[in-house]
Amino acid sequence: MNDLQMIECQLDQTALLRFLRAQGLDDPRRDPDFGYGVHAWLKAAFGDQAPRPWRLLADRRRPARVLAYGPAGADALTGRMQDFADPTVVAVCPPESIASKPLPMFREGRILDFELLGCPVGRKARSGIEKDLFLLRADHEPEARLDRGEVYCDWARERLQADHAVTVERLALTGHRQVRQLRKHQGAPGERRTRRPTRPEALFNGRLQVRDPEGFQRLLARGIGRHRAFGYGMLLLRPPRG
Repeated sequence: MNDLQMIECQLDQTALLRFLRAQGLDDPRRDPDFGYGVHAWLKAAFGDQAPRPWRLLADRRRPARVLAYGPAGADALTGRMQDFADPTVVAVCPPESIASKPLPMFREGRILDFELLGCPVGRKARSGIEKDLFLLRADHEPEARLDRGEVYCDWARERLQADHAVTVERLALTGHRQVRQLRKHQGAPGERRTRRPTRPEALFNGRLQVRDPEGFQRLLARGIGRHRAFGYGMLLLRPPRG
């Protein structure tokens, strides 16, 4: 398969907020949805070369940055942005703030620790409406008998092992919250409708063993679960600890 690149984009948060304002994506009554905002910026900056899955990382230790997987490296991405993106888009992440490296093909038997930010949802059988997987299970079982951590971990383990590319050796839910997400969809011709559904956000840590190197690279490129275009589903890898 083609080389998979790991991409890092260091973001100017002030410029990102200015971009969101220009796109009509800031709502003074609510905190900005950076999942949708970064999704919109990636599309504006890189078009059909926009990498995914991706993860927004922001803390007090270093500037906000996006890590992502995709087939296009830094040279191709900066070229696309410089040729076609608006100045307000370029200001969010100037070309010198984009870096990439080819991701290695991890050998069979390799042990890796990982972190995953996922959105564990399912669809109701009759209506097709998307719902928190824990609440979906609670529709059929007494909620008191359910453990949210077990429900979410079962969801993550099933998707990680679906193609038999890895064996999950350890998995734990280390944090979760309910988030209001901005979503826009096509209404009447020329009309864009806005929704703000509440969905679960779950942070997992675990350890896996690679069984199929090419299948594992496809898993990294595809990501885990739904809403991968909005900052969920990227496996961040690290050497095993302990």
